[in-house]
Amino acid sequence: METSEAQRDANRANAQYSTGPTSAAGKAKASLNAIKTGLTGRTVLLNSDDAQAYRDHVARYVTHLAP
Repeated sequence: METSEAQRDANRANAQYSTGPTSAAGKAKASLNAIKTGLTGRTVLLNSDDAQAYRDHVARYVTHLAP
């Protein structure tokens, strides 16, 4: 099945609306889309995480296991 010229034109026009984020803020937000657990990513803490609780956890880990 072949697409018509009108369909190709419509596809090209619609593609302009799905180019992804263009602002720095939008790109920063979209960069976190794939984070599921934070265990294997470059981002250790999310904005909603408690940084002090994480530092306390790491301190307990280091004290207890002495890695």
